[in-house]
Amino acid sequence: MANLKHIKQRITAIENTASITQAMYNISISKLKKSQDLVNSHNAFMNRLYNVVNETAKVSKEHPMINQSGGKVDVYILLTSDRGLAGAYHNQLFKAFLDEVKDKDKSEYQVIVIGRKGYFFAKKRELPMLNTQVISNRDDLEVINFRKDLQVLKNMYVSGLISKVYLMHNHFVSTGTQEVVKEVMLPIKTTHNHESKALLDSVYMYDVSPYEIMDGVTEIYMESCIFGALADAKLSEHASRMLAMKNATDNAHKVIKELNIVYHRARQQAITNELIDVINGSNQ
Repeated sequence: MANLKHIKQRITAIENTASITQAMYNISISKLKKSQDLVNSHNAFMNRLYNVVNETAKVSKEHPMINQSGGKVDVYILLTSDRGLAGAYHNQLFKAFLDEVKDKDKSEYQVIVIGRKGYFFAKKRELPMLNTQVISNRDDLEVINFRKDLQVLKNMYVSGLISKVYLMHNHFVSTGTQEVVKEVMLPIKTTHNHESKALLDSVYMYDVSPYEIMDGVTEIYMESCIFGALADAKLSEHASRMLAMKNATDNAHKVIKELNIVYHRARQQAITNELIDVINGSNQ
């Protein structure tokens, strides 16, 4: 009977775990849909912003944010999450980043890490971080959390202290597939492939100098790049967590099914043993 009690306790514990993972799966589905809408909206906004950047760049070609800086240090902005339980979400990102910098000396690059998981990963590895404290990455994305760091980054780039700025994060391909991408944030790429040629060739009239406008546009551009990458990474996180929780729930139900079989067999054996004891007792 003690063995039966132990099996029953295990079944109850796993059922409780399955309830939690099922709830997390349902929450992830809801957040996934909201994140997908946010990414779609942001992509539409970025297409319009690229137009402004491209047009302004035509008449402010000497702006330092467009041209390659003379610096020798690359900066990587690594986008991670504050939470775990998301399958291989962080492992594949950390592996890709370490592969990226494995042939570089620590004096040749610096890292800005967004998210608690990434911050403690970088701290443990003693990576050269620009941020000295955790930059939170919550579900309610807010640019204000890292606006100060972006201003420092912009000043460093304009001063020629850094060469390029890269964004590294998980990119959402599909619900079951997320891949690590590396995007160049600085220098700003001026390409004309986001809207029709007629729109791109339109004439802009400036109340102030295009150079001043470019100063303001670059700040919006940097914040928008970060926000878009964060939204994409968050979408990937929810998809990865949803899949992880589904697998955990399915595995829990599989174990429960197996334990129920073991429980019933043990119960039948216990009943059989009791019957044998009764029969043996009556024959004495």
